[in-house]
Amino acid sequence: MGWAIGNAVGTSLGSKNTPVVCITGDGSWLMSGQEITVAVEEKLTIIFVILNDSAYGMVRHGQTLTGAEPTANKLTKVDFSALANAIGAPGHIIHSPEDLNCLDIKTICARKGPTVLDIRIDPNEAPPIALRTNVLKMNHAR
Repeated sequence: MGWAIGNAVGTSLGSKNTPVVCITGDGSWLMSGQEITVAVEEKLTIIFVILNDSAYGMVRHGQTLTGAEPTANKLTKVDFSALANAIGAPGHIIHSPEDLNCLDIKTICARKGPTVLDIRIDPNEAPPIALRTNVLKMNHAR
């Protein structure tokens, strides 16, 4: 959890002329998102896509899909766009595909510095984690 963020910074440092896209969850961002300060300082073109459902989604859905007790999976609502702006990077809140279509992706990819896309996702839409949860169910049954 949080690995993608530091990896994106390192990848961008090694390939400064190529935009890097980092897709991460809001829980991961809250743990490791301060790495954006390195991207700002080094003028790294990284597009941080934060899937924001105000929860540890993988934990929450894993608990639901395996019948485990739902516990310790909620997060406070965070405006990651505002946090990005406070650090010196542009941020955008995305509520719909239309919001994405309104972005000037060419400008974002040409910018020398990071951009944050705070993508508001449906907290009830389960990710494709059936293989993982089936293994958890098997281990729990033993």
